Amino acid sequence: MAGQQFLITGAGGQLGRALRAACGARGLAAVGVGTTSMPLHDRAAIRATLERERPAWVLHCGAVTNVDGCETDPLGAYRINGLGTAWLAEAAAAVGAGLVYMSTDFVFDGSATTPYAVDAPVRPLSVYGASKRLGEEAVLGHGRADFHVVRTSWVFGPGGKNFPRAILDRARSGQPLKVVTDQIGCPTYAPDLADALLDLVASRAPGGIWHAANDGQCSWHGFASAVLQAAGLGAIALGTQTAAELKRPAPRPAWSVLDTGKLAAVRGRPLPPHTDAIRRWLVADAATAQAGGGKNY
Repeated sequence: MAGQQFLITGAGGQLGRALRAACGARGLAAVGVGTTSMPLHDRAAIRATLERERPAWVLHCGAVTNVDGCETDPLGAYRINGLGTAWLAEAAAAVGAGLVYMSTDFVFDGSATTPYAVDAPVRPLSVYGASKRLGEEAVLGHGRADFHVVRTSWVFGPGGKNFPRAILDRARSGQPLKVVTDQIGCPTYAPDLADALLDLVASRAPGGIWHAANDGQCSWHGFASAVLQAAGLGAIALGTQTAAELKRPAPRPAWSVLDTGKLAAVRGRPLPPHTDAIRRWLVADAATAQAGGGKNY
């Protein structure tokens, strides 16, 4: 796969940055685009970009990811996450490029008690989840062997804003900490996810739906506790609260653990445990703390 070109949307976001780094480490040519160079609300700009770059693969990380913000601007969410993805899939097919579309655990309603399989029924609770599901349908509707939908969850990476950074900043400033206990999912480290995506492309596996997340599951409270322990701050009091007590505009799935066995079988291994990823994140984040979070589309 040496020399193969990738076009990465959402190149300034956590996963976009990790993908650019992973491509560089493997000697793969990659170009990143964002809102300025290729707005996802502009069909003509999308088509022109792909015709100019003619990548072998498009890694589509760009999205509106503000879950609560999507509730107040549903048209914006559907236009970017749904229609924009449809336009990107259309343009990728026109130039013969493969496509990896990053989706979310929010396509599920959280009523399950065992990990969600890739073919589990979907029922989004939020505008964000529904808009991402529209993007999934647009990609899968092409029926191409090189079009993939990859769902992931609770992504965090070095630099910028994310959950573990917020926990550490609050803990070190002496502010009280209360974290949700009744939402269970899978933390996912962006560099590990990036490697898994490139492995998927290299495998030439047939198109379809995949689930990718670090090994293991926890609540947001458990995630925060693991971050504090890894940072040597385990003695700091960590309070509890329910999701209902937060009174957020968008509902979240109470259970969104993903069954990643299909991807693990193709790669020959699962992603590392999320507890190990947290330790590696601490080292990497310390080196990039001033880099800024970037935008996700």
